[in-house]
Amino acid sequence: MKATFGPYVVSAAKSLDRSERLVKTSYLRKGYSADHIMTSADMVFDAELCGMVVGTVMMRLDSTNGLYGDATYSHELDAIRLSGRKLAELCRFVIMPGQPTSAVMGALFHFVYVYSHLMNGVTDLICEVVPNHVAAQKRLLGFLQIAGPKPCERVGVDAVLLHRAFEIESS
Repeated sequence: MKATFGPYVVSAAKSLDRSERLVKTSYLRKGYSADHIMTSADMVFDAELCGMVVGTVMMRLDSTNGLYGDATYSHELDAIRLSGRKLAELCRFVIMPGQPTSAVMGALFHFVYVYSHLMNGVTDLICEVVPNHVAAQKRLLGFLQIAGPKPCERVGVDAVLLHRAFEIESS
């Protein structure tokens, strides 16, 4: 799947390969671990500009295997599940330095919305982010902090749990 959003071409794939260098470089610079492993429940969205990946995010649909966030926030995620909501998790989110954050985020998240909500019936997105990224996620994407900070062993930093519900239209 591919679509054009402004100057960006966004693609969806079942592979980390295209954005691996961008993620590893960014995570290494910040002292994070970048050991994400793809499962059948995962999709990677890459934003390209002139053939170069300038932004990426991985989305995991909730399944019997759960989400990455269950390792730290299982109580909070189970409460959302028990209310009848369908979760998906965003992780591995990186934008190349020097790129306009809001433009790249907008392009990526159009695709995330279509794939998660419209194609897979997801009602709620969650993500674990470092505390200094909370303000941008709130302002640009409408996330709210619902827990944390707690140690996120997968990445090796303290993280907070963010949540964003897709509005449910009533007939």
